[in-house]
Amino acid sequence: MAAMKSGALPKLKLAPNLVPRLAWQTRRLLRQTGSGAVAGVACALLAVLAQWHATQLDQRQAVLTRQLNAAARAAALPHPVAPTAASGVAAFYAYLPAHDMIPDQLKELVRVAQQSGIALNKAEYKPEMDGKAGFLRYRITLPVKSDYASVQGFIIGALQALPTLTLDSVAFKRDQIESGDIEARIQFVLLVRQETRR
Repeated sequence: MAAMKSGALPKLKLAPNLVPRLAWQTRRLLRQTGSGAVAGVACALLAVLAQWHATQLDQRQAVLTRQLNAAARAAALPHPVAPTAASGVAAFYAYLPAHDMIPDQLKELVRVAQQSGIALNKAEYKPEMDGKAGFLRYRITLPVKSDYASVQGFIIGALQALPTLTLDSVAFKRDQIESGDIEARIQFVLLVRQETRR
């Protein structure tokens, strides 16, 4: 016998007539045992398969029961109260700057204008009280003259710097088409809390 190389598995040589021989042996055993024994073995195999299937179903049922119990416990926990309209309005009023902060808000508006290259030579301020609302509208009208990009940058910068500032309207006018500067009339509305009475 030749020496095997290390690590190599020996090759199995099967007899060429192995399959027909196994088939013949199986038929011989079936004849000897009879059809009753074959039926009994088949029934035993079916019983094992049914038992395995029942075990799988029990495991699935246990998992589903745990999930349903967890969901029921989660549903029983108290949930946070959804915000009401009144709490939303109260949060809005709390967000607004106080009435005495108007000068600081206007200084910030002037700073943004200077940063944008806009000269604020003239301004109109008009408080607008609303008896039903708990806040004050402070209307600010600014006539400005500059190039379009600077005016646009000023408006955007002002709205970003002052969260309670809203743009009410803007009107553009140009004397001549070839002129680089435009005249703009910008109307802002600053929302602040009403002045507290002493």
